[in-house]
Amino acid sequence: MLYKKRVNKILLVLFFPLTILLWGTGCVFSTPSEFVPLNSTHVIFWDRQTAESAEFIKEKTHEFNQLYPGIPVKVEKAGGYAEIFRKVSASIQAHKLPALAVSYESMTSEYIPTGAVVPLDEYVNDPEIGLSKEELEDFFPAVIMANRYPDFDNKLYSFPLAKSVLVLYYNQDVLKRAEITEPPKTWDDFYNHLRMIKTKMNQKGYAISIDCSTVSAMIYSFGGKIVEGRQTLFSADETVHVFSFLQRLIQEDLAYVITPGTFDDQIAFAKGEIAYMIRSSSLRIALELLEKEKPFQWGIAPLPYRDGFRPVTVLFGPNITIFKTTPEQQKRAWKFIRFMTSKENTVNWAIETGYVPIRKSSAENIKLQQFWQEKPYAKVPFDCLPFAKPEPNLSGWQQIRDMVESAELEVLTLMDTPENVCKRLEKKANAVLNLP
Repeated sequence: MLYKKRVNKILLVLFFPLTILLWGTGCVFSTPSEFVPLNSTHVIFWDRQTAESAEFIKEKTHEFNQLYPGIPVKVEKAGGYAEIFRKVSASIQAHKLPALAVSYESMTSEYIPTGAVVPLDEYVNDPEIGLSKEELEDFFPAVIMANRYPDFDNKLYSFPLAKSVLVLYYNQDVLKRAEITEPPKTWDDFYNHLRMIKTKMNQKGYAISIDCSTVSAMIYSFGGKIVEGRQTLFSADETVHVFSFLQRLIQEDLAYVITPGTFDDQIAFAKGEIAYMIRSSSLRIALELLEKEKPFQWGIAPLPYRDGFRPVTVLFGPNITIFKTTPEQQKRAWKFIRFMTSKENTVNWAIETGYVPIRKSSAENIKLQQFWQEKPYAKVPFDCLPFAKPEPNLSGWQQIRDMVESAELEVLTLMDTPENVCKRLEKKANAVLNLP
């Protein structure tokens, strides 16, 4: 997946105040009878339908409908994540909903207060159609934890589907010319490598993509936390260190900022204009296609970490949310989710789309082992899952994401000191969470 098309600010301005109003006044739609399905004869699944996943999902939907008779699941392309958010928001207001849709945690946390989302705990624990203790424990803890919402009784309001982790991509051709033998393990190594590339090759080694998830991962990797309860910690030393580190790379001409929302770093990486790129592990598929056009040597490494600390990275990627339609459609939607996240399907999904297998037992699968032998770099993201951490999924976090990216831009354009930027960011973020 070419991560990451997030919900834009305009949509949040339109819908976020409505959810807060409904939640704050208690005027939520609390019973399934107040919503009706978009289609009474099909279980409608709104998906992003990107090139790397559309065919797989189409085939698996057909297979599910053949294997398990019942109301057929129908996959509909609903646009990018911003468009899906807008369409679901409009459907909630119209009380006419799809049975399920792909959704980031920050999107789902905005849907929940309206009463339109189905908590999945009952289905997961159902003795007939649920998951056994063994099956549930087969999922990596982080992918389940990301879908439990502390603002809403820690219930499971979504289920993992297309997960990825933040990794470091390295161009081996560039490293070889700079006489660097291996990718960096720590941020000090990373900084020293960029200096070597600048000195030996007179070029910048890293293209920065402004992205909240990358900032979150770096805060984790510098030993910090993002929230404590509902209190943000953006003014903490670790966050200041992250922004100071990024600003230093710009000041010393070791890195540059790409146009927000683009993948210009990917093109520069493939051309050998930069050595490093920090992106979602799902970008693997796109790089393999670029490699076919014009061969170059590259690899994947875990995200660097602060010297003296342990490796850590951020977990992201969309989940599936089930909406209140009818009991029959909701149950059918859950069965489809269980099918899509089966052991076999998670392995095939990972091979064909670039997402990581979300089950621990995937490592025992012969097909996946053979795939990893052919492409050793493809195993790196899976090996990162035990130390991957989800981002906060508090209500209002989507709005805070935009604030983090604005703060990062301020730092990278040298508009103010990291200390001042972090203080303002924390104050504004806490205001969104209704904290002083």
